Amino acid sequence: MSEPIVDGQVTPFEMPPRAFLLAMACVAAAGCSGGAGHSRAAADETADVQLHARPNVAAARQLDQEGVQRFREGRYADAARYFRAAYRLGGPSSELWNVARSRERLDDAEGACDTIDEYLAQRDLSPPDRAEAEREARALRSRASVVTVTTTPAGALVTIDGGQVAGPTPISVEVPPGPHTIVVRRDGNAAETRRIEARFGRAIIVSLDLGNAHK
Repeated sequence: MSEPIVDGQVTPFEMPPRAFLLAMACVAAAGCSGGAGHSRAAADETADVQLHARPNVAAARQLDQEGVQRFREGRYADAARYFRAAYRLGGPSSELWNVARSRERLDDAEGACDTIDEYLAQRDLSPPDRAEAEREARALRSRASVVTVTTTPAGALVTIDGGQVAGPTPISVEVPPGPHTIVVRRDGNAAETRRIEARFGRAIIVSLDLGNAHK
C-alpha cells in the first residue's frame, strides 16, 4: 500500500471541483460512513474525536498534516484518527486510503480492508487509484494464517482438511484463508475435531486436553 500522501507529492486537497463537491456532499449527508464493517473501524478512529462543525477544508487540511506527522512518528492509531477526522470535515477520499494505511501498520488487516472497501465506494477515484486499492484489498484478504495446535499431553498427530498430516504436537502450520477442519489424534485417545475459519492472516490457536478423551 502506498505511503500516506505527504508534502512533495500530490496532496489530498488537489482535486477537481466536481470531486470536491462530491466529497463535501457525502460528508454533509451521511458522514461518508460505510456498512456495519466500516462503522466498527470508524468508531475506533473517532473514539477521542468530537466533531461539531460543518465541512471545513482548512481544518481538514490541518488535521491531515497532523495525521501525516503522527504516521511518521509511528503513532498509527492517532494518525488514523486524524485522517478520519480530516475526511469527515471535507477532506477527499484519499484520506480513507491514509486511514487504511495506518490500520495496516497497526496489524489490523480486517480494519484496513474495511476502510479500503469504504474508499472503493467513493465515486471520485481515478482508474489507477481504484485498481491499486482493489489489488491491496485482495492481498489483505488472501493473507495466510498460522494455526498452532497444542495438546495435553503432547505428541498428538494433526490432520488438516483430511490431507495434511503434521505433528507431533505442539505444532504450527500455515493455512490459506477460508474454513478448515482439524482432526487431532493420539494413541489411547479418541480423535478430536475442530472447525476453524482463517481470515486476514490472523493467528489461530487450538489447545486441547486429550486426557479425558479415552476410547
